[in-house]
Amino acid sequence: MIDHLNSILITIIVLGTQHYLSTRNNPYLGGILPAGYIIFISFFFTKLVSGYDKFSSFFMIIAGLTIFLGIWASGREKLKKKRQKELDRIELENL
Repeated sequence: MIDHLNSILITIIVLGTQHYLSTRNNPYLGGILPAGYIIFISFFFTKLVSGYDKFSSFFMIIAGLTIFLGIWASGREKLKKKRQKELDRIELENL
């Protein structure tokens, strides 16, 4: 029970960190965790795929990368909308 709770807590912290880094001004900060994930997977790829179920291993690799990149893209879009909203507000004040 505690192991599952720890896994869920770690997942929430990692995804929260990814969201936070993705919404910063520097777009490369949001790429840290996806790049780290790719490096981690490349080192442990043979252990993951050598198991009995290769399809689920490939699925988990692709799903994890898709989630990280999706959060990154979402964060960049959110930042872009926030900047545009601020520019519109400043433009309105200048009139």
